[in-house]
Amino acid sequence: MRQRAGWFFVLVWMVIAGNARALTGPELAVQFDHGLKAYDANQYQDAFKIWWQIKDQDLAARRNVALMLRKGQGVTKDPQKAEDILRTAAATGMSNAQVDLAEMYLNGEAGVASPKRALPLLQSAAAGGHPLGQFLLGRLYEDGNAVPKDLNKATELYISAARGGLSQAKERLASLGGKRAVKTPAVPPVSANPPARAEPAVRPQTPVASANATYVQLGAFKTAAAAEAQWEQARKNPALASLSHRVEQADLGPKGMWYRLLAASGPDRKSAMALCDQIKTAGIACLVRPGFEQTASTRP
Repeated sequence: MRQRAGWFFVLVWMVIAGNARALTGPELAVQFDHGLKAYDANQYQDAFKIWWQIKDQDLAARRNVALMLRKGQGVTKDPQKAEDILRTAAATGMSNAQVDLAEMYLNGEAGVASPKRALPLLQSAAAGGHPLGQFLLGRLYEDGNAVPKDLNKATELYISAARGGLSQAKERLASLGGKRAVKTPAVPPVSANPPARAEPAVRPQTPVASANATYVQLGAFKTAAAAEAQWEQARKNPALASLSHRVEQADLGPKGMWYRLLAASGPDRKSAMALCDQIKTAGIACLVRPGFEQTASTRP
């Protein structure tokens, strides 16, 4: 039922975006960067207004709007509205939005705390290699909260999160110590500064698609291997079986390196939309951005 509700929000979001004037990729990039400059200058009201205007055409702007609503930056704090906005972004498979929404459920920011609602979001984000998603899911397994208690599973998740640069995960591993039931591999040194999740996503500068081809994005992952693994699952769908794919690397600065899974969909935007409509009936998340076939940069 929640999955159907998630897709309902995605469809509504796409309808709204379609009714507004669709900005080209370069236009969206300029608007997003204006918002980022305002945010960095602590001009939160300006940043919020800029991102609000493009939130229906740009997932990262949508997520940033939700983050500012959660914190009350440049706008009256409104956790309920933030939750509604994040549900749309999370339903597309955006790992950052999934973790943000899961945190809201865990903390009870928009109501009663609900680890059960957070669980599927964290499972999806963790499978995509999101360090904080792995860490939070590990806490659920360590505490036996919404899942059977499993210290071994928690340890595995903490190791993955620590390798992804999350210092909190290394601290949890140290605190578990002798509680672990099995011997686990040593964790390599991690950065002293974990990824800055709360800051707006930074637009990467790597081209995604050429002007004579379109792609649909099937997700964004922390490792190329995770993206390839997702493709092996997705290509079982007949609509994707004969298509080529690519894994696009995106350097998001302090947020680290991400890898987008893109499937070639044809020569124009119409073919990309048709492919998305077809595979969504099978429960496969996909996204076609306004002017995607010409955009020079997109973000997970």
